[in-house]
Amino acid sequence: MEGTIIIQDVEKERYASLSFIPWWDQEKIRKSKVMVVGAGALGNEVLKNLALIGLGNIFIIDYDQIVNADLTRSVLYRQEDEGKDKAFIATERVRQINPDVNVQCFHGDVVWDIGLGFFRRMDVVIGCVDNREARLAINQACWKVNKPWIDGGIDVLNGVVSVFIPGQGACYECTLTEMDYNILGAKYSCPLLRYQDLISGKVPTTPTTAAIIAGLQVQETLKLIHQMDVPSGKGIIFNGFTYESYLVEYAEKKNCLSHEQYQPIIEINHNSSITFGQLLTIAEGYLGEGAVLELDRDIIWKIECKECEYQKLLLQVSGKVTFEQGRCPKCNQPCHLEMRHIITRNDRESLDLTLAQAGLPDLYVIAVKRDKEVCYLELSGVL
Repeated sequence: MEGTIIIQDVEKERYASLSFIPWWDQEKIRKSKVMVVGAGALGNEVLKNLALIGLGNIFIIDYDQIVNADLTRSVLYRQEDEGKDKAFIATERVRQINPDVNVQCFHGDVVWDIGLGFFRRMDVVIGCVDNREARLAINQACWKVNKPWIDGGIDVLNGVVSVFIPGQGACYECTLTEMDYNILGAKYSCPLLRYQDLISGKVPTTPTTAAIIAGLQVQETLKLIHQMDVPSGKGIIFNGFTYESYLVEYAEKKNCLSHEQYQPIIEINHNSSITFGQLLTIAEGYLGEGAVLELDRDIIWKIECKECEYQKLLLQVSGKVTFEQGRCPKCNQPCHLEMRHIITRNDRESLDLTLAQAGLPDLYVIAVKRDKEVCYLELSGVL
């Protein structure tokens, strides 16, 4: 009967006590797929909670290594883990907490190294990052493939949890101010090449605040999995100094650039080792002759020094090119950059270039356009 509670043996069944909750559906939780971006203080607490409840499929993304300072706020790491990849160690510890969980990891940057196809296969994405650039990348990816995501932020004794569901109120970019955009712009040099040594400011926090905010993130994840009502485009503000918490509603911006959605997405049995020329041939099979490839990021086509007349064909995604690579080897001055994001049959220099060589990841989704027609091809061969 609907609403019947099945009482399990609490001494033998792992999830028996959870089964006492009337709406709890362990099978739904077991089948769910959740991506956790960031395995620091907040990510550790989120992963620990997901493991305890038996969340069936967890995908961890982080590009950092463990340092001693992480040990004061990261429950999954140990002294002997110093110098090891956070994502890998977090994966091992989640398996130790609960062998029922299928957990995988990726050591990389969510901004540049994760194909949109990964997001498309998730039920919920949980953001545990400490910078605006990563949050914006997660937000745009989730909106493109219509997936909800839950952002968490912590600052000493304060924190915030925000839920963003595409089509239901504001998104993360809607919340950005002019100052936020200025800070985002500061991550790049004038010619749009990233400084290798530019380090984002670290936000001080306590393990107690991380536990509170992570608990709320996982709680909202459970509600989404069980198709319960979750306030979207809103934030739960927690003040640890006064023990106050309250809900804020973000204003939705008209014509927000993050509100783009990709459809239809067509899976093709290729990975990032395919060349742009081969991909154009496939694209023409769908939209006909004259179809072009439109990337969601700029490619630095070539660099040129106006003083020394030095030129070099680069063909690299802008986020993968360092400031040093963009300098003239003769006069050491920043070069002029020729940027493109559309590839046609006339771009002969790129037709034999693979997407991987250009810095594009597996499970990447690329737009194909011809006049007003558009479709999206996902490189699903890696699966």
